[in-house]
Amino acid sequence: MASNINYPDSSALWFIEGDKLSLITNVDSSGSGRTTARKQWKAISEAVTDGLLLHFYGDPNKVRTINDDIDLDNSLHKSIVDYVKKCLYMDKAGSILEPGVVQTAMQMSAMHEKNFKDSVARYGMKKRNKTGGTRAIVPSNFR
Repeated sequence: MASNINYPDSSALWFIEGDKLSLITNVDSSGSGRTTARKQWKAISEAVTDGLLLHFYGDPNKVRTINDDIDLDNSLHKSIVDYVKKCLYMDKAGSILEPGVVQTAMQMSAMHEKNFKDSVARYGMKKRNKTGGTRAIVPSNFR
């Protein structure tokens, strides 16, 4: 309400780690930008008078081209690698006529599929912060 920061959406950031909420900004309380790169982002020094409302959507970015990055939580990166390896070994098993190579490729495919399923079961529901939909956090009282 009485802030000197005209566009807080371009000069303030917030992040959540566990059950802790952090607000940081790259401007001082007068609205002047900080220039020192090492000290650019610091805790916000504005007074919160009528509360704080954070509203965001966790919709991941769509992959449109082969060069796009997958918008995925860091805990699932190795899962994607295992999934791709599983598919590649399955393709190899289907394209080779030598029985020993086919059997080895199928075993490697099964191993990577198990790794993928175990990883998704372990981290899939706990750390999935880029699942679509509205999110809400009820922080403790700031008084």
